[in-house]
Amino acid sequence: MNTAELVRALEITMHRKMQPILNNPIRPYIENIGDLGRHNILMGPRGTGKTTLMFQEAQNRKILYFSADDIRIPPDGVYDIVEEAFGIGYEGVFIDEVHNAADWDRLLKTLYDNYIDKMIWASGSSSLRVRSGIGETARRYLDREIPLMSFREYLEMKTGVRYKNVEDPFTYTPDFSVDSMFLSHFESYKREGFLPLFVTGNYDMRLLDCVEKIIGMDIPFFIPELNGKHIKLMRDVLRFLSTSNIPRIKTSGLTSQWGISYDKLIQLLYVMESTGLISIVPAEGDPNERFSKSKVFLTNPSLYFLLGSNEGNFREALTVLSFTSAGMEIRSSAKEEDGDFTVTTKAGDKVLLEVGGKSKAFKASDFVIRDKIDYPAPHVIPLWVLAMMW
Repeated sequence: MNTAELVRALEITMHRKMQPILNNPIRPYIENIGDLGRHNILMGPRGTGKTTLMFQEAQNRKILYFSADDIRIPPDGVYDIVEEAFGIGYEGVFIDEVHNAADWDRLLKTLYDNYIDKMIWASGSSSLRVRSGIGETARRYLDREIPLMSFREYLEMKTGVRYKNVEDPFTYTPDFSVDSMFLSHFESYKREGFLPLFVTGNYDMRLLDCVEKIIGMDIPFFIPELNGKHIKLMRDVLRFLSTSNIPRIKTSGLTSQWGISYDKLIQLLYVMESTGLISIVPAEGDPNERFSKSKVFLTNPSLYFLLGSNEGNFREALTVLSFTSAGMEIRSSAKEEDGDFTVTTKAGDKVLLEVGGKSKAFKASDFVIRDKIDYPAPHVIPLWVLAMMW
């Protein structure tokens, strides 16, 4: 089909996909995101709501949405589609999965320069290749990262009650009753609350589908020379992290077991991090950020329950996610006998944390994070408080 016919076909696809998505409850982050302006790159893990945000903005407006991975679009055909859309009166175009387009960063810069008065949004994976181009496009496009869901969002979607953002967990006191129902919701959040997929049911299967698409589609796109052995290794890493008592990866053992080079292993692990599968937490005070001293967690904590569950690692993974999502730096402790993590607060203070269950001891930490408790106490923070920080 020619470009004009393709645009008409993409219009039909857009409307067919839009209504079922917008008919479902929408996560508060998306609903309350505000005016993002004309030129944006939406990034984040699969399932966080990037497409929903595009559809929400596009409804009732003359905006063409399409995905760059649509099989009907030639590898270098995105520019022609945009040109045709603007030529027939569209005010904007939203390009999903933009990293599938040939020379995507050059494409976006050219579109901006040629259609500066038009609305142009794009979305892509939180990947090394996508991030590699952000520096060149930063002056043209706003880079917006869509995070995993907070406990606050989950509560609002489940109960309709809106809770305030916890700005400082170290001084926080709740102004509401932390009853058994509230804590029950937190237990549900642990297993299904990090992606808005839970509203349509089958959260576990849909989460696994997201993981498989990242491993089978996203990562091979960013590392073209990937083979079946590498994919099996990545699945092995996820299984190991889900059950290991010590969240560290012995690179020497993996290189020997799988017959790959150290450089290839490190490349795989960092792409796994950039696509939202794992979070690598370097050790405090390690200037080289050596991988052997880093703690490694599943980025979406609910994967621990899905893949076998180590509850201790789940708690630490949620701690890492919470402080990272709140914009604070977190490092694994240089001395584990003193505590688990060091957090740099927004004021620049260093705080040593220990993380565990409801009876967890302090060790030498400044604060202890305890799961399965209701209210804060002096230097004691309930785990649920951290999940309200963003």
